[in-house]
Amino acid sequence: MTEEEVKKAEERLIKEANRKSAVERREYERKEYEERCRASERRTARSSILTDILEALKTDFNDKIDEIQNELNEKLEDLYSRNDVAETPPGGSGGEDAPYEVDYSLPMRERYVTVRDYYLAYEDKEEALSDFLADTVAKDYLGPYYTYVHQLLLTMI
Repeated sequence: MTEEEVKKAEERLIKEANRKSAVERREYERKEYEERCRASERRTARSSILTDILEALKTDFNDKIDEIQNELNEKLEDLYSRNDVAETPPGGSGGEDAPYEVDYSLPMRERYVTVRDYYLAYEDKEEALSDFLADTVAKDYLGPYYTYVHQLLLTMI
């Protein structure tokens, strides 16, 4: 595949993952609303029963989002492994100051996995996104793959 075809395939995969995430979010919000209404009708809106139900809904939602994320990761890794091309920026040889190992001799897929895994390890995904956006090394290191890590983090919020 050409780089253009790989980019289009990645965009399709990410778009599909974002669509699935949006569907799951709407379903979660609908269920949460229904449970709050039921609790209000039963006059248990301030009880621990509602809190437990809402926590279970949130856990289920997070599990579904994690499943979508893992599926996307697997598909992207498969795509990258079939189209592995190492790219070194002009004059770049590594050694930049980054919180993860920067090695321009690595294939693009491995660079993507390194950066992605570093930011997905954050407990607070909003902080991960914020740090990623402030990471000036990642933009050069990942090149066109930068947007895919960005989109990945957005799906986690």
